[in-house]
Amino acid sequence: MNVAEFEALRVFTSEYLQFPPFVSAFNEIDRLVQLYRQTSVAQHLLVTGESGTGKTTLCKALVERYPRATLPERDVVPVLVVPIPPAATIASVAEAMLARLGDPAPTTGTTSAKTARAARLSRACGVELLMFDEANHIQDRGQSPTQYMVGDWLKGLMDDVQVPTVLLGLPRVEDLLRVNEQLRRRFTRRLQMALGQDPDNSIETQCLRLFTSLTPSLPVPFNKGVTTWSELAYRLHAATDGRVAYVKSLLIGAIRLVFEREVSEITLAELETAFTAEIWPQGVGALNPFCPNFDFRRLDRAGEPFERGALVDRPSRRRAHAA
Repeated sequence: MNVAEFEALRVFTSEYLQFPPFVSAFNEIDRLVQLYRQTSVAQHLLVTGESGTGKTTLCKALVERYPRATLPERDVVPVLVVPIPPAATIASVAEAMLARLGDPAPTTGTTSAKTARAARLSRACGVELLMFDEANHIQDRGQSPTQYMVGDWLKGLMDDVQVPTVLLGLPRVEDLLRVNEQLRRRFTRRLQMALGQDPDNSIETQCLRLFTSLTPSLPVPFNKGVTTWSELAYRLHAATDGRVAYVKSLLIGAIRLVFEREVSEITLAELETAFTAEIWPQGVGALNPFCPNFDFRRLDRAGEPFERGALVDRPSRRRAHAA
């Protein structure tokens, strides 16, 4: 990579995807912080979404909105983001929290001592918002009794710290709330990070809007050629399943091709190559949404990138599009 390519990728990847579910979640969490600052009332929120829909990016945006500060006597951490480790246990979550708070020995002590220390450090650092990312790792841990114990620990920690708390995870994290009734009562407010929630626009249209919102950050213009906007919308949705991470991956691949091929614009040809390189190596010919010979359908069959397995999903429909 040359300097210009590095800079183009840096500029592009620094852009937040301002699609409606992201904006709604950001504004709702920001409201929780402002409510807490004005009234000391701690409300909580569950944010769910499939992998790649922007949950971790949402955490980063809130940290940038309320950055850390270093004072002579202490560090101030308004927003504490705690990534839940895989196969989460009470001890591992407490250790992850201590590490993010700057504790010099997060693995030292009993589980109860770590928990007490995490709560004490949270108050000392002025934490005003707790965000637990990948909360589904709690739900993935063992059977219901184990899930209940970790959930009960989290409920106790929330009661001790008494600041707004956000759980972020895959949709199955809701199973954790079904197991633990007390935790469920604290997360009655819920948001979903996904396209397809706008009743006035199809998911394909929303995917197109997400894509076009990013094109101003590209190093060269995007040219759709003779392809209609409705056809492009369908191709984009087929290529990304409406997932934020895949939209960005597709365009990152296209940016790399700009410098590799020294082209003055990004066309469907670049998107075709980027799809194979960045999303699905087997996606060629009729299985590549940007190929002229694409078989217009969702790529959700066995072995395809958006395979649904045994999950019940809406049926795919073949559509005819004018060139």
